[in-house]
Amino acid sequence: MGVCLVSAMKWRNNISLKDSECYANRIKYGCVNKKVTPDEADCSGIYRYAKLSDKEHESFSNDFYAGENILQSLERMCNERATRNVISYRKINKVTNEKKIDAKGKERVWEYTHLDAPTSITYEELWKLIVAFGMGLVEILIEKTSKVAIYEDTRWEWLTSMFGLWTQDMIGVTVYANLGSDALHYALKETECTAIVCNGKNIDKLVSILDNGVPTKIIIYLDELSGKADLSNYQTYAWMDVVQRGMKSTVSYGVPSNNDTTVLIMYTSGTTGNPKGVEHSIGALTHGVHVINDRLSELVGEEEGDSYVAYLPSAHIFEFICENIMLLRGALLCFGSPRTLTDTYAKPCGDITLYKPFMMSGVPRVFETIKKTVEGLLPPPGTLKRRIFDAAYESRLKALKSGKDTPYWNKVVFKTTRALWGGRMRGICCGGAPIADKTQEWLNVVLGVPVVQGYGMTETVCNASVQRFGEFDCVAGQLLKGLEARLMDVDEYKHTDKPNPRGELLLRGKFLFKGYYKQPELTKEVLMPDGWLRTGDIAEFDAKDGNMRIIGRIKGLAKNILGEYIALENLEALYCQHPIAIANGVCILVDAQKPYICALVLTDESKAMAFAKERNIPGSWPGILKSSQFLDAVTSSMVDLAKREGKVGFEHVKRVRALADEWTAENGLLTASSKIRRSGIDKHYADIIRELFSD
Repeated sequence: MGVCLVSAMKWRNNISLKDSECYANRIKYGCVNKKVTPDEADCSGIYRYAKLSDKEHESFSNDFYAGENILQSLERMCNERATRNVISYRKINKVTNEKKIDAKGKERVWEYTHLDAPTSITYEELWKLIVAFGMGLVEILIEKTSKVAIYEDTRWEWLTSMFGLWTQDMIGVTVYANLGSDALHYALKETECTAIVCNGKNIDKLVSILDNGVPTKIIIYLDELSGKADLSNYQTYAWMDVVQRGMKSTVSYGVPSNNDTTVLIMYTSGTTGNPKGVEHSIGALTHGVHVINDRLSELVGEEEGDSYVAYLPSAHIFEFICENIMLLRGALLCFGSPRTLTDTYAKPCGDITLYKPFMMSGVPRVFETIKKTVEGLLPPPGTLKRRIFDAAYESRLKALKSGKDTPYWNKVVFKTTRALWGGRMRGICCGGAPIADKTQEWLNVVLGVPVVQGYGMTETVCNASVQRFGEFDCVAGQLLKGLEARLMDVDEYKHTDKPNPRGELLLRGKFLFKGYYKQPELTKEVLMPDGWLRTGDIAEFDAKDGNMRIIGRIKGLAKNILGEYIALENLEALYCQHPIAIANGVCILVDAQKPYICALVLTDESKAMAFAKERNIPGSWPGILKSSQFLDAVTSSMVDLAKREGKVGFEHVKRVRALADEWTAENGLLTASSKIRRSGIDKHYADIIRELFSD
C-alpha cells in the first residue's frame, strides 16, 4: 500500500512540474568568471565578472567610490522619505521559564522571551537621532577626530551611534560583544578610545578592563546601569541623555565629503594572537555596499515594502554591510536577535513571523542548526511518512537541478517548513565560512528558497564573490562587478595546475581597507605595492564555468609527515555532517610527525544515543562517549562519509574522541565569529590530543 501511494504521489508531482526561473537561469547562464589577461611566471592572469565589458568594468571599479557616500545617501533619503518608517524593533517585556515534556518524554525547562508590540522610527526621526547623538558627544567634551568604541549587541542604537560619530569627524571602533576580555583590552588600549558605548549589564566586566591601563574615561551605556563596579574614575552617561543634550545643542555637524576619510576601525578576531584593527574609509564602505547591492538586486530584484531582520553581530562586517544595503534600498530595517528569530522561544511570535523579511543572512552554524532541528522533527526512517518525505526530497532535488519547480511537493510535503520564513522570502545568503554542500542542497530543497553563499573578508568590506541562484556545490561563485582577482603560486598550489588553476587568492579594487591600525609591518605583508591584497586563502577557478572555489587556507593548511597538505576547514565542514556532530562541532587534528589525522567531535545525548541505538551499541549517557565500540563505530562511519565525498586516505580520520563539551568565544575555544580557535583547542585538550596520536 505504501509503495503504491508513494508512486502515485511521484506521478502527481511529475505531471505538475513547471519551470523555475532562477534555477533554469543558472543552467543557461554559462561562464561566470573570465580571465582577461595572460598568465605570468608565478601568477595567473586577471579574472573578472564574465559578462561585463571593459567600459562597464571601469565604471563599477570607480564610480561608487567617487560618488555619493553612504551617509550622504542616508541624509538625502531621510529628507525625501521623512514620514516613512525606516526602522522597527521590539523591546523585551519579560523572560519566563516553562516546564514541558519534549518529544522523547523528558521534562525540559523552556525559556521564553516575551516582546512588546513593535516600535517604528521614521526617516526624519532617525536623522535627528543621528545628528543629536553626534552633537551630544561634543557637548560631553569629546573632541572631533576622537575614537569611540561600540561594544554592544545588534540594535538600532548601534547603527545610529556609528553614523552619529561620523557627523562629528569621529572614528568608530567596533568590538564584538562576545570578544574575550584580553582582546577587548588590547583593542581599546591600541586605539586609545576616548569613550565607549556599551550595555549597562556589562559595566562590571568593562570597568575591570578599563582599570587595567586603558585610557578610556567616558562610558555611554544603554538600558539600565547595573553592577557593583566603582565608577568614580569615569564619566558615565545614559545613551538617551547624550541624545537629549544633542537635541538642545547649537554645535554644527557635517557629513564626510572626502571619501578617503577614515571612519571605521573594525577589529577582527584572529584564530591566533591579538585581534587586528581593520581601517576603512567611507569611500571603501560605500563602494562595497553598492556592489553587493547590485548582486542582490540581480538575484532577488527590488520590491516596495521589503523588510530585513538584523540579528547577526553588527560588529561583524557581514551584518554591518547588510544593514547599510537595506538602508540604501529603502527597505524596512527590523532589529531582532538569534533568540527571538523564530517562534520557538519568542512570544507572541518570532521576528521572521512578524516582519516577513524578503531575504535572510546567516552563517553556516545558523543553517546547520536549522537543518538538524528540522531533521529531528521528521518521522522515523522506515515509516510511510518518512518514505514520502524522502521521495519528495529526491524528486525535488532532481527537478531543481534541471531547472524545474515542484508545486505538488511544495504544497503537500514542504508547506510547513516554508511557512517558517514568513511567506515573503526570496533568497537566503550564507557568509562567514563555507557551508557544507549537503546543507546548501537541503536548504534549497526543504525551505523552498534559493540559497547562495558568498566569500569576502573584513579587509574587503565583504567584497569578493557571491554565487548565482541555482548552485548546489560548495563554490564561492561569481566575482562581484568591478573587482579583479588572480592566483599566486604558493606551496604545491600552482596557477598551472590541471584541470583547474590553483593558488593564493589575490583581490584588487576600491573596496580594500587602508591597513591594519598601528601595524604597518603586518599591513605590508598583505597589501602588495601594485594594489593586490593577499587573502591567505587558497582558491581555484573551474576550467569549465569559471566558478571560484575556496579550497583551503595557507594558515589553515596543515602538513603531515608525508608532505601532504590538509585543508582543515573543508574537512571540518564535511565531518560536521556526521549524525553525532553538533553544528560547528568538529575540530580536525594534525600531527606533523604522523601520516594520519584525528578529530574531536562535539555531540549531545540525543544524537549520541540515537547513533548507538541504531547500531545496537550498549551503554548510557555520558559514559558511552568513552566506549571503544562506540568510538570505533563513529570513526568507521566518518571514514565512510569521507569516502563518499571522494576524500583520499590521508583525509580520513584514524581516531576520534566524542565530547559533551561546549566551544564558545567565552571559554576561548571559538573566535567571536564562531570559528575554531585552534590554539585554544590545542591547549585545552592537550592530554586528549597526545593520547589520540599515541601509537
